[in-house]
Amino acid sequence: MRFIRYPRHPFTDTSRKRAALRRKQRLEREALPLFAEQIAAAQPGEDEVMQARAVQWAESQARTRSWRAARWREARRRLAALTANERAVLLAAWNRAPYPADPTYLLDFLHGYSVGRFTLDTIPFDQVPRNKHGHRLHEHQERT
Repeated sequence: MRFIRYPRHPFTDTSRKRAALRRKQRLEREALPLFAEQIAAAQPGEDEVMQARAVQWAESQARTRSWRAARWREARRRLAALTANERAVLLAAWNRAPYPADPTYLLDFLHGYSVGRFTLDTIPFDQVPRNKHGHRLHEHQERT
């Protein structure tokens, strides 16, 4: 079954992010000049903000990966509930689908079949070999 692994990207603390934070905090102080000292006292330091963003980033990545894994499990449950013939035809069609190998697309494809948008004989796209991004493979291309 076509599948795209969700990429992992660590949070990066860059000078541009720090400059944007300084600019944001300066604009907050300038928006209310009479309270600038109080606003400045309440604003967190750069290191504190960057550390909090790194934690939030890691938590967000974990939630997203968990959500995607749950969608893949749901798709596999739906496939397992089909007859052997339906499963074989739909999996073969999915492996040649013009969609990215993403669980959302697979679930939408299975939903389309379950509500009768198409039948096993009328798959809604041409059955040509494709890579995990849904792009056509030519004979000379290697499968990725």
